[in-house]
Amino acid sequence: DAKLGIFIHWGIYAVNGIDESWSFYNGYILYDDYIKQLNGFNAAKYDPDSWASLIKESGAKYAVLTSKHHDGVALWNSKAGNLNVVRKTPASRDLVAPFCDALRKQGVKVGLYYSLLDWSHPDYPNFTKNEKRYTDDPARWEKFTAFNHAQISELGKNFNPDLWWFDGDWEQSAEKWKAKEIREMILARNPGAIINSRLQGYGDYATPEQGLPVSKPADKYWELCMTINDSWGYQQNDREFKTPEQTIKIFSECISKGGNMLLDIGPKADGTIPTEEIDVLKALGHW
Repeated sequence: DAKLGIFIHWGIYAVNGIDESWSFYNGYILYDDYIKQLNGFNAAKYDPDSWASLIKESGAKYAVLTSKHHDGVALWNSKAGNLNVVRKTPASRDLVAPFCDALRKQGVKVGLYYSLLDWSHPDYPNFTKNEKRYTDDPARWEKFTAFNHAQISELGKNFNPDLWWFDGDWEQSAEKWKAKEIREMILARNPGAIINSRLQGYGDYATPEQGLPVSKPADKYWELCMTINDSWGYQQNDREFKTPEQTIKIFSECISKGGNMLLDIGPKADGTIPTEEIDVLKALGHW
C-alpha cells in the first residue's frame, strides 16, 4: 500500500565514488585502498531532518538506509565489532539513530538494509572473488554467525525498524545463515515487521532489481529497487541521471502491475544529496 519508498546507499565508498564493496571484491581496487576510505568519511554536512523532509516531500511512505553493506562497515556504534563509522571514521558518531528519529517525526516508516555476508570479517569464509579465508571451518563459521546475529539483534533493539531489507543471502544456505531463527528473532521483538525476500525463503515479498518486470510478477507482493542513475552509491563520474519524467513513468508502471518502487539515492561522503537526485524526488512529490 505504501507504493513508494526511498533507498539510501551511504557508506565509505562515497569518498572515492566507487562501487560499494564490489570494487574490491571483483579486484578493481585493492582491499587496503578501499578500506582507506574510512579516513575520508566525515558526514560533516549530514542533516537527517532535511533528508526526512525531502523523503516526505517525495510522497514516499518508507525509506531504507544501508546500515551495513558487504564491506562490513556499520553506520552505527556496533558493540559486536569494531568496524563502524563511530570508531573508524572522522564522522565519529552513530548515523542510523538520528535518521530513524527524523523519519518517525515525519510519519515515514523506517527500513534498514543489512548485508548478511561480510567480506571484511576475519571469520567470514569469502574475502574476494578469487580469495577465500577458508572452505570448511565450523568453529570459525559459528563465530561469524554469533557476530551476525548479534548485529541483527542490535539493530532490532536500538532502532526497531518497520522493514528489514536483507542482502547477500546468495552466498550461504538458509540453514547456515540460520534464517528461520533470524526471522523469529525479528518478529518476537516486532510482530508487525516486514522482511524482504533476501533471507533464503524466509522473507515476505520479492525484490526485482533495476529492471521493471515485463509482466505482473507471480509474487503477490513485490518491490522494484532501482537507482536514479546507474550507481547505488555516490559516484561523481556517473551522470546518467533519469529525468523526473522517466522516473514517474517507471513508477506508474510499477503501480499498474501491483508493485512498489524503492528509488535509490546516493549521498556524498559529507552527507549532502546530489542536486539531480533532489530534483527527481521533488518532482515525484509534485506529481
